[in-house]
Amino acid sequence: MTPVNVVIDTDPGVDDFLAIALALNSPELLIEAFTTTGGNAALRHTNANMLRILEALHRTEIPVYRGAQRPLNGSFGDAEDVHGAGGLPIRLPTPLARPLAARAVQFLAHRLETGPPVTLIALGPPTNLARLFRDFPGSSQSVERVVLMGGAVDVPGNVTPHAEFNVWSDPEATALVLRSGVPVTLVGSDVCNRVRAHADQTPVPAHPVIRRLVEAQWTARPGRYITLYDPLTVMAVVRPDILGLERLAISVDVTDGPERGRTSRDAGGTVIDVAMDVDVEAAIALFSERVIRGRFGQ
Repeated sequence: MTPVNVVIDTDPGVDDFLAIALALNSPELLIEAFTTTGGNAALRHTNANMLRILEALHRTEIPVYRGAQRPLNGSFGDAEDVHGAGGLPIRLPTPLARPLAARAVQFLAHRLETGPPVTLIALGPPTNLARLFRDFPGSSQSVERVVLMGGAVDVPGNVTPHAEFNVWSDPEATALVLRSGVPVTLVGSDVCNRVRAHADQTPVPAHPVIRRLVEAQWTARPGRYITLYDPLTVMAVVRPDILGLERLAISVDVTDGPERGRTSRDAGGTVIDVAMDVDVEAAIALFSERVIRGRFGQ
């Protein structure tokens, strides 16, 4: 099987860390680079977290490009109440590496101009991708697909009653990506809420840093589980058969009212693939194989 060329856009983040570990342990993917954005924490934290993760998992050969510090409009909030101060509940050493000089959007534009088609996996607010398609409209022709963690179509949001966090963080960017003409797969709360790693059902992780991470999160969170939002989004590329997709017309609320960030079925919206079903057993088994029992390079 020929690996899928991917660039992963992320705002680490606990479940981002776990999704990155899953991606690094998946031969189905050829990870060309990581790009970072604010979201779960400020960009200065998420970018440093990305470098720390690659050092902890011994994959520093993969480049990291710093991206969006703020959304298309306004400023990012954060989810440090969920993920911990600075985006992670554990302290990792100051990274030795530094992000490359090129910024995320410039890297992506150059990569799409000069290389083969690539799949973009967005685990955080899709601000970098929106700026890419807005400022370099020709770049969309070389994007195989955007796989976006975001949205809550038939379930309540997790940051407001209507909105999921990533879309709420930058609804204008989400709307722009959906309208870009690029094929989009939306993996949101409708399926992610069903896939959780429970403390009393999950073996002790083999990797010591991953063990510290999940144990700290279980301790900090009521219910002692981690919802696998971002790992499931990576699985959409690694094992697409795990998800049941529906072709739905979706719109994003970009108003300043109480429904800002809502992703709705709308006959006038953009038709995209939306994950509406999931094989929970298969998803947990893959997560356990690739992350919990996974071995990472030395």
